[in-house]
Amino acid sequence: MPRSSTPPPAEPKRSADSADAAVPFYRFDPNFGSPRDTYRRADIVHPNAQGPEVAGKFIANVEGETFINTMWGRRIVTWHAEPGTQCVILGYWMDGTVHLRWPAINGHYRVDGRFPAWVVEADPGAKLVGGGLMLLANNPPILGPGLSRRVLVGALVGVALIVMLLVPPAREGLGSFLSDLLRLPR
Repeated sequence: MPRSSTPPPAEPKRSADSADAAVPFYRFDPNFGSPRDTYRRADIVHPNAQGPEVAGKFIANVEGETFINTMWGRRIVTWHAEPGTQCVILGYWMDGTVHLRWPAINGHYRVDGRFPAWVVEADPGAKLVGGGLMLLANNPPILGPGLSRRVLVGALVGVALIVMLLVPPAREGLGSFLSDLLRLPR
């Protein structure tokens, strides 16, 4: 296969204005790469992947902007992905670039684009569900202890007492029992 004539992906830039200048920075370019490059799905590149998509994490600060359609028309919205942001790797192009997707804008709009490989790290063992979401339920929070037996018994007695007061024959029986109890000689 002929290799594309596009230059290799840009080297990482260091952000001078960020708190950690050692973290690489990338500004998203929607026209990055050649459209003639051959494409391979992520599960072909990562044969141990459990589906056609592979989980990934950004290891660089990435920012850009995208068009979204709103009820007021088409608008440009900026977004930012910090290192550690989860994403989905959909595939790879022959020039080494990566096809990524993630919910970037308030979790409602997904950014889908072509990025240099150095901005992301693949995690083929992570479990994904439909639509490429990472399951946070794989690590559920530790719950505290349940209710004590005293509280449960007290609640059951309270419910039984309320039911007895609501049912007329039981209410009359309870009333006669209490009146007999109060008339007993001491």
